[in-house]
Amino acid sequence: MSRTGRPRSFDDDQVIGSALDLFWRRGYAATSLRDLKEDLGVLPGSVYAAYGSKHALFLRALGRYADAAREQAEDMAAEGAVLPRIRALLLDVLQAAQATPGRGCLLGNTAAELLPEDEAAGRLVRGGFAALEDGLKQALQAAQRSGEVRAGIDCGAQARLLLGLMQGLHVLARAEPDPLRLTDAVDAALAALTDHSGTDQTS
Repeated sequence: MSRTGRPRSFDDDQVIGSALDLFWRRGYAATSLRDLKEDLGVLPGSVYAAYGSKHALFLRALGRYADAAREQAEDMAAEGAVLPRIRALLLDVLQAAQATPGRGCLLGNTAAELLPEDEAAGRLVRGGFAALEDGLKQALQAAQRSGEVRAGIDCGAQARLLLGLMQGLHVLARAEPDPLRLTDAVDAALAALTDHSGTDQTS
């Protein structure tokens, strides 16, 4: 008989959520099956029966994180002023770093630890980053149409720049005793989207 027919003795949604938190805190390689047992209360045999391997469980957890990134991207397209939402998104990085030091972004952490060798993880990482970039691009295009940002900017390039800033903040905040000190970098990046006077300094 197939193992998949056996009833599970744990809540799948809770296990994925707890595994996500554990992998996020410790990283993939540093998380052992013993860690999963102690933190999740799930026996290694149950992990293998339900998910096939530690790696498969990690992909489920990473997929959930990537889905959250897509939800963030969709939020960027909401009605109303765009730049305050982008600022809040970037400041969330700093506030999270202050509340839970050392975690960073699981997409970025995975890219640094497992890519390019792990193609399955790579697809999830690229998908999450692509969703964030596209959400930022669409938000900037809407802001451009409304006059919130200047007409001359390349929204695609600026979206990639903001995504790069977001990942950079995750890294810098690891070494910064006061992550909120980096707020001025966020404000400088957003000011460049609205500054019409950059070429008018000679008069």
